[in-house]
Amino acid sequence: MKSFKIETKKTLNLQVYEILKYMILNDEFKDEIKLNEVQIATMLDVSPTPVREAFRMLAVDGIVEIIPWKGVFIKKYTIDEVKEAYQCREVLETLAVKLCINIIPKTEIDRLLNLLKEKHDTVDERIKVSNEIHNVIIEYSHNKRLKNLITQLNDILIYDRRLSAYDGLRGKQIDQEHKLILKALKEKNEDAAIFYMREHIQNGFKYIKENHK
Repeated sequence: MKSFKIETKKTLNLQVYEILKYMILNDEFKDEIKLNEVQIATMLDVSPTPVREAFRMLAVDGIVEIIPWKGVFIKKYTIDEVKEAYQCREVLETLAVKLCINIIPKTEIDRLLNLLKEKHDTVDERIKVSNEIHNVIIEYSHNKRLKNLITQLNDILIYDRRLSAYDGLRGKQIDQEHKLILKALKEKNEDAAIFYMREHIQNGFKYIKENHK
């Protein structure tokens, strides 16, 4: 198991959150599903308070689930559950492309393309850019029902986006896939934009399937 050292440059809550996130996504808890607040606090030599706050942050990420009176549990999905989520995502996000292509301003597409050009050193930064691209496309579909349906899938999608973001090679592939989608949108090439979005989502599921634990 990787050793961790608490530093002074970041808040204690954030450090504990980042450590636990790393450990969960790298399967360092092995077959453990329920997280023990006291044991983790002892392991990291901190009080239980920053551990509880880290649990809340991880729950927002969709990485753990806090069940009242029972505890905190690492979220585990079967590959069939992930497959179903990606099948739904493919249908919904290709529809979003179709609905937004004549609405989304070129200035907004250029802004997203410029975001991709910037250097993103951390996993959170990479995920933020990826989420921004997908969220903008969904927003410009002007379909609230579609947006709500995508949100319902987020428990699974957020977890797996984080898994992909830890892989530098996959991260570069994702950037290239996003560029192709955005350039097709800018050119108002509907067939190409739908094709690239579908390919992007299918590649995402393929990566998850190959790395599912």
